[in-house]
Amino acid sequence: MQIILAMNMIALIIMLSIFIQTSGNDLAPVPSPTLPCLDDMKTIPNCVKAVFHFKFKEVTKTCCTILLTLPDDCFGFLFPIPRVYHFLLNSACKNT
Repeated sequence: MQIILAMNMIALIIMLSIFIQTSGNDLAPVPSPTLPCLDDMKTIPNCVKAVFHFKFKEVTKTCCTILLTLPDDCFGFLFPIPRVYHFLLNSACKNT
């Protein structure tokens, strides 16, 4: 029963992220210069944006490597629900 509820929650999160209409730079937080672990993000320009919008087909192997090796505080700074994004990214990166 818990697996079914978890899968429903993941599906709802994906659907909500697809239907959210935003404009400007309110899609992802702006990295703070005080977090040096985010410097690698500059080498892969659309990586965070693709993961944020659940477009895992656009995520490259380099993107996977950099995002999955980020410390938890940096990963949590980039994504609103870090555990869900980390789980989905980990699953998607196994296929790249």
